[in-house]
Amino acid sequence: MNIRQNLRYANLLYDNFAGNDGELTAVIQYIYEHIELKRYESFSKILLSIAIEEMHHLDLIGELIRKLGKKPYFIDKNECAWDTKNIKYHFNNVYDMLMFNIESEKKAILGYKEVIKYTQNKSIKDLLERIILDEQTHLEIFNRLK
Repeated sequence: MNIRQNLRYANLLYDNFAGNDGELTAVIQYIYEHIELKRYESFSKILLSIAIEEMHHLDLIGELIRKLGKKPYFIDKNECAWDTKNIKYHFNNVYDMLMFNIESEKKAILGYKEVIKYTQNKSIKDLLERIILDEQTHLEIFNRLK
C-alpha cells in the first residue's frame, strides 16, 4: 500500500475509526446484541460474525491512521474520546434493533463515501471501497433478518 504521511486525512478517518457511528461503536454494539440475544442462537452467531468483521475494519482503519502519521487513538475527528454512550442498549423488540442496525450501516457507508472524496490515493480509496462493500453486505443481512 503506497501511503505517505497526511495528518489532515488521518484526522478525517477518526470518525470512521472511533466516532459515534465508527467501527469501534459497531464492534461493541454488535457484541452487546450478540450476548443479549444468545437465546436466538443462529441470530446471535450472525451478530458475532458481523462484529468480528467490524473488528477487522477497526484494525484496517487504525493501521491506515498510523501510516498517515497519527496515533490510532479512540477519538473522533474533534478529539472527543469514544464513550459507551455511543451504544444503544434498549430496544422494544428485535425488529427495532434490526432497524437501528440498518440505519447504523447506512451511516457507516455514507461516512466512508464522504471521506473518500478527500483523497486521490488509489490504495486508500480501494481499501475504503472494500470496507463499504462489507458494510453493504451487513445492510443486506439485516434487511433479510427483519
